[in-house]
Amino acid sequence: MQGHSPQHDDPSLLPVSVSMSVLAVLLATISLLGHRAHSRTIYTQNQTIAQWVYYESKASGRTSYDALLDFLPVVQLNDPAEASKVRQNYERKIAQSDEDQKRLREKADALEAEVARQEDAADHFDFADVCLEAALVITSVTFLTKRRFYWVLGLVLAGVGVVVGSAGFFTR
Repeated sequence: MQGHSPQHDDPSLLPVSVSMSVLAVLLATISLLGHRAHSRTIYTQNQTIAQWVYYESKASGRTSYDALLDFLPVVQLNDPAEASKVRQNYERKIAQSDEDQKRLREKADALEAEVARQEDAADHFDFADVCLEAALVITSVTFLTKRRFYWVLGLVLAGVGVVVGSAGFFTR
């Protein structure tokens, strides 16, 4: 005995070995893409939360300006001209706050849409990862059974994984 395993004695299994090597590389690539997609999703979710917090802080500030404007008519003021300036100043701040809130809401909504797109891409990569892992295992059964059916089944499943994984790049 020279230490050869049975698969080395059967040259018809060489394509199975090569395809398993290719599957392992594809699996590693899809796995990496899935991890990166999840990381981008988390980062974008954090940006979205920050936008909504900023939006809420603007809303809170606007409420304070409204309260001050409501208070102005009930206080006795020594200088009506100065009171008019104060009113105009707060009305200007309210208008600016409304514009800021609108802009922040639009940005937060856009970020939420981006999170949904990134989650969809990550789902594609995750499903492709599962398909390629299963393909690798099923293909390896060929060595135990010497039946090419498992090799073909593994390659078909790998094809599904590649197609689904590729779709992760085109999610909208």
